[in-house]
Amino acid sequence: MTQSHSAPALSAASRTLSPRRHTTEAQSVPELVNEQLAHFGIKPDSAYGKALADTATHLYAAHDSVQQLWQVTRETLDGLDKADKLAYFNAKKFLSFQIAKVLDTLQNPFRQTWQSLNQDSQQHYPLFDNVPALFSATPAVVKTATYVYACTEWVEEAFEGKEATHQIYSRLMNPTNISLANAIVDLEAGPNAQEYLAWNFNSGMAAIDAMLSNVLSHGDVLIVSRNVYGGVFQLLHDYFARENRMAITLAWFDGYSESEFEAHLESVKTQYADKLAAGAKLHVYIESPCNPHGLVLDVPAICRRAHAENALVMLDSTLATPVLHKPLQHADKASRPDYVMHSYTKDICGTGTTTAGVVIGETHRMFQPKGHATQGVDWSQTLFWDVYYIKGSFLDSEKAFDVLTGMKTLNHRMLSKVINTQVFTRFLSSHPNVKVNSHALPEHPNAGLREKMHQHGWPCALFTAELDIPELNRVEFARFFDALEPAFGHQISIGQTNTLILCPALTSHSELSREEQEKAGIRLTTMRIAMGSDNVRQLIAHFVLALKHAIDPIVPGFSEQFMSAEELDTFYFNTVETVHRQQAGSQPSLVELLS
Repeated sequence: MTQSHSAPALSAASRTLSPRRHTTEAQSVPELVNEQLAHFGIKPDSAYGKALADTATHLYAAHDSVQQLWQVTRETLDGLDKADKLAYFNAKKFLSFQIAKVLDTLQNPFRQTWQSLNQDSQQHYPLFDNVPALFSATPAVVKTATYVYACTEWVEEAFEGKEATHQIYSRLMNPTNISLANAIVDLEAGPNAQEYLAWNFNSGMAAIDAMLSNVLSHGDVLIVSRNVYGGVFQLLHDYFARENRMAITLAWFDGYSESEFEAHLESVKTQYADKLAAGAKLHVYIESPCNPHGLVLDVPAICRRAHAENALVMLDSTLATPVLHKPLQHADKASRPDYVMHSYTKDICGTGTTTAGVVIGETHRMFQPKGHATQGVDWSQTLFWDVYYIKGSFLDSEKAFDVLTGMKTLNHRMLSKVINTQVFTRFLSSHPNVKVNSHALPEHPNAGLREKMHQHGWPCALFTAELDIPELNRVEFARFFDALEPAFGHQISIGQTNTLILCPALTSHSELSREEQEKAGIRLTTMRIAMGSDNVRQLIAHFVLALKHAIDPIVPGFSEQFMSAEELDTFYFNTVETVHRQQAGSQPSLVELLS
């Protein structure tokens, strides 16, 4: 007498592998397998049908096991010692190779069947040709506009945002783009990475436009830090604030500290009480460090105070990079900004070859499948569906690869820039007639916030300086400025490996009126210096030569009033040693790594 065994209940995970995941009537894996064969018109009693049924049965079981493996990982990972974590990682890595090997083995019969159908065709079917890319040591550059669909019901869910691993169109998602999004979230959010998601854009300005478009509604009130990039000023002033556009009220914040923001916030609430009472929302947009002076704001304090008013905080952290400041890793969630934006074009890529940008936010604000709602945010309000999905300012795969490549050297480049900034600002400030606006100087009013906000108190590599020579006219200043080439690049961007210098009044902040420039501390002869990772002593020597050439004939002996070369060399070596010791000291010790 044989004993009958009932088939185990069908799991939700198994259903997701079915070509009829929406419409299946199966109650067990065998029924699901038979249904799959019927869907493709395969006879179950044929040799092919039996082999296919056996394979599908194993795949359904494997998928359930992988889901269980993921659940166990989530439940036990925090409690494992490092030796077990290493073993578990390598076991999962090998499992990935096994799955890839199965796909690779399937490639030959798949191709042979395709060829038998298309003997006169020059087309090939790419699906299994892509399998070897799984073994690439760097993210694959996926150059495609569209993707192969599994079946009708799978692609239906892909269009609803419920099929995470099945891209439908590179304007929305691309594997290389997603690799970059994961990398920047890991870098920026660290241990909090599971809470955040990123979307990449074709430029920093495209990212900012998307973020503002998603957060702001018609008639809202926006507090904006005074020193923002000129392009952002133009976007806010000429589009969002226009009555026939978004009619956003801009409330410019001139301070940096918690007390200054507190006072400004109360003033804004009083001044625009009628608007806020009528339904306008209050939000905050800040840039720290800010452009062009590189000064920092008390980001955690501003976030806490803004969140107490239910205002969202948007932070442009481009100049900080995740090396100087990691705002999403603050222990107190109320002290974190709701959105962090980077222009990849600058230091994160660092090569000057690519324009790109990113917005990072909590997952529920960035993406939810259609029909979902989480923490008071509907799927239609997320940045993906509200903006990214429809505007098309996505980042293509080649640019994403450029940024991923640049990120590998970010820490090393920033280390050099920190050293160069400290040395060059010390050199400039040693002259009685050179005004330096940089918090790298210990006596600068913003130095305290720099110490509080930035890793090791390191300075931003962007600052401004002026020659304090009242009798200097524009033509004479231009002669000096032009002589700074080629050591100082006359380029509009920042964050490259070479040191760049420009006049914000004539370039990056030319959108501002003269009155607005004065409020932002920008005058006609203000020089914005973006330190690179080049030889700072060569830069100093060239700066002195340019002064000898263009300024000494007007003010005799001007170039001779800096600190001595011997003093500068001593300061340089001391700074190099200090910064490298700070960096090395912040790394976990070998004892900690082995414990």
